[in-house]
Amino acid sequence: MLKATLINAGRFQKLVKALSTIVEEGCFTADENGLRLTALDPSHVAMVDFKYPREAFEEYVCDEELKIGMNLLEFLKFLGRVEGGERVTLTYDKGKGKLEMTCERGGRVRSFMIPTIEVVEEETPSPKVFFKASAKMLTKSVEGAIKDASLVSDHVRFEVSEGQLKMKAVGDLGTVEVVWKEGSDELLELDAEEDVHATFSLSFLRDIFKAAGKTSEIVVLELSTDMPIKLDFAIPEGRLIYYLAPCIGV
Repeated sequence: MLKATLINAGRFQKLVKALSTIVEEGCFTADENGLRLTALDPSHVAMVDFKYPREAFEEYVCDEELKIGMNLLEFLKFLGRVEGGERVTLTYDKGKGKLEMTCERGGRVRSFMIPTIEVVEEETPSPKVFFKASAKMLTKSVEGAIKDASLVSDHVRFEVSEGQLKMKAVGDLGTVEVVWKEGSDELLELDAEEDVHATFSLSFLRDIFKAAGKTSEIVVLELSTDMPIKLDFAIPEGRLIYYLAPCIGV
């Protein structure tokens, strides 16, 4: 059985929203250490690796490993009904097959019984990539550049060379280029063993940064030439990491 009281229900809702950009249905694993979810999108282009540790909860009890399949979009509708100041507790008993969400405030208690679903778990090991460059960035800066690039193309090219990170998009409507030089207020750290470049789908990046950007002010991008990009969003507890496959030949 799982019984967990959230410290910050609003943050948890934003994190579930960030997960739903990759998968509509997912399987949370709950154990004594907390909650985690690793999943691939249906096209196997993007992957999310999420962990929410027991320290993120006011109270947390889980006496066995549990698999909790959820339709994340439906789960978000219930989380959206949480009101400010409510103490939110999630309870799951696998025998009942439902997740109960209890919201308490000022002597009033609201309870929601949320159906769980059967989810076929895929093996989703993290990509075996030796990253040759990393950039620690302000999330809003990267999100803004992605919006700029979306004006002209469906893809964007990342380049690290000569002490700078460049994002470039080229399309029939024009060209957009954003450059952050080492020492920039928005490029907090840059480390590169060699020059690298790779191109990625803007639709995935746009959705990821729109949702994950609400949970994190800092993101670390890790890159190698024509290999998946790793996006590690800094959150107060746990981890929120995405991997996105490159677009080859674009």
